Amino acid sequence: MIIEYFDSEFDIPDILINKYAKDFDGLPGGRHREGVDQIRASIDEILDLIAEEPELLHETEYLSDFVSALAMKQALSKLGILYDA
Repeated sequence: MIIEYFDSEFDIPDILINKYAKDFDGLPGGRHREGVDQIRASIDEILDLIAEEPELLHETEYLSDFVSALAMKQALSKLGILYDA
């Protein structure tokens, strides 16, 4: 899946998105709110860091974390728990 972030496109493997969707499948429904909030905060932290210092994407560790964060974000969206209503 191609995901746009700060005027750039990133190819995030569907298999990774589906893996996170499967991992997060038990979270919808409200009984795991704290866990969902922690995942959201971690995703935001990584995305904010890259937004502030995009040159970090040239480092393998940060690029891997960034791709995972985008995949997690897409998985949460797919499950309908990315944002609170």
